[in-house]
Amino acid sequence: YVEAHPGFAADACAWLAAGLVIFIIACLVLLFSEVRVVLVVRDQDFRRDMQMRGYMQETERVKELEDKETASQAARPYLTATCMILLFVAIICILKPFCNVLDIIGLPSSNCFLTVGFGAFVGSVTVTSFIMGMCWSCTRGWAALVLLTIAITGDLMCTTGVPFLVLLWLVLAGGLFFYYFIYLPETADCPAWCQAIGPIKASMDPVEWKKAAHSSASASLEDLSSALASVPGGQGLAEAASQAAERARNADPKDGTVDKARNTATV
Repeated sequence: YVEAHPGFAADACAWLAAGLVIFIIACLVLLFSEVRVVLVVRDQDFRRDMQMRGYMQETERVKELEDKETASQAARPYLTATCMILLFVAIICILKPFCNVLDIIGLPSSNCFLTVGFGAFVGSVTVTSFIMGMCWSCTRGWAALVLLTIAITGDLMCTTGVPFLVLLWLVLAGGLFFYYFIYLPETADCPAWCQAIGPIKASMDPVEWKKAAHSSASASLEDLSSALASVPGGQGLAEAASQAAERARNADPKDGTVDKARNTATV
């Protein structure tokens, strides 16, 4: 059949290649985002421990550093959501050729796209939870356990092929995530096993999106400047990145004008 229909193989390879590229990009961006937040949280834990032991005091410079770290994490919820969407699209691209195979062998494929879309949604949730769980396993053990439980149980439910069990898992996993990461941290007596993993709530206000983009871009450029400064011959690039970070930090998120006072108040 492939020899008689060369376009089928080319089409299938194109879908698979596109899906794999998007999948890898989404995983790398999500991994970079989570590792960055993990490193910030570990530094904050270290400073908090030093302050509790009396070896360190909360000075103005420490406060400025914490404000800068908080601003650098502002885009994390949006990056996570974007990566989930990319993973959803990638898995659909990877599984789409199987619908064509069902047509070829004469099996009913009317519900194939619905099945692929549902499986892609579950897959995007489990992959995102697994990557986040692995990143936080060295710092937030209980939180990582919750994320890995969601990922592993979701994969197990998918292998059953029973839609009811997968729907039940979606309800239970969503409830567990909401209870552990959103409800419990806001209670008066938050238990010790409830561990925060950085900002996870995304705003629906476009202005907040722009603010998060500006602050995260500024922090990323500053990190790039620091990295380039240690590379031989990279001083010029480091200065350019530093200047770009300064412009991003001082740009008004609404109209792009420079407003240092407002930007400082926002941070």
